[in-house]
Amino acid sequence: MRTLGWERMKPRKLGFAPRGAACHLRAALISCLGLFGMTALTAPAFAAEPERQYNRVELTPFAGYVFGGEFEDPSDGTDRDLDDDSSWGMFVDIAAEHWRHYELFYANLDTIVEGATPFDMQVQYLQIGGTVSHPDARHVIPYFGMTVGAARFSPDEPGLDNETEFAFSVGGGLRFPITDRFGVRFDARAFITVLDSDGDLFCVSDATGGAFRIRAKSDTFLQYAASLGVTIGF
Repeated sequence: MRTLGWERMKPRKLGFAPRGAACHLRAALISCLGLFGMTALTAPAFAAEPERQYNRVELTPFAGYVFGGEFEDPSDGTDRDLDDDSSWGMFVDIAAEHWRHYELFYANLDTIVEGATPFDMQVQYLQIGGTVSHPDARHVIPYFGMTVGAARFSPDEPGLDNETEFAFSVGGGLRFPITDRFGVRFDARAFITVLDSDGDLFCVSDATGGAFRIRAKSDTFLQYAASLGVTIGF
């Protein structure tokens, strides 16, 4: 009996991998996908740094040195310079973040006004402003700061009036953390006090009227300060 040749027809090989190879390939793909998934889930945990701890409030009493400052004698136009001398004061910092702080500080200088008739003078600065530092610095922290406020000049001479003027400062320095609550701070800054160069300062008042001992030499009175302090954190 003749056949139609169906029994001679065999399935063509379509190029599929054998069953064993396909299983291995599928297992490898599943493993890769699982690895990628685990990496995606755990990446944020590895990428995110732990929250940095920092003091909310820092107090820094300091001792320093101040130089500069010139007035003028109205009688003959000669310079009446302030002696360079030691200073002391306090920084109070309130942290907005670990790398930026609001800052209040007070500085005091007891000096002598030179000239034909020298006399003692107290110079005080009360300022408010802020500082910024490098966010990643840890062991040595450089910073930059600006403040605004007032300068008060108090001559220790009978009859001379005190003067309070607008002032600001620009400066920077280095913080050296030693422990979480204790450190050392070096600061250097310029104090700029705004004066009226056409006006006289430190008027002597008496029964016969007024006389002036000193006047501003220019529109700005400049002093420069460097200090070293001990920081206590809370």
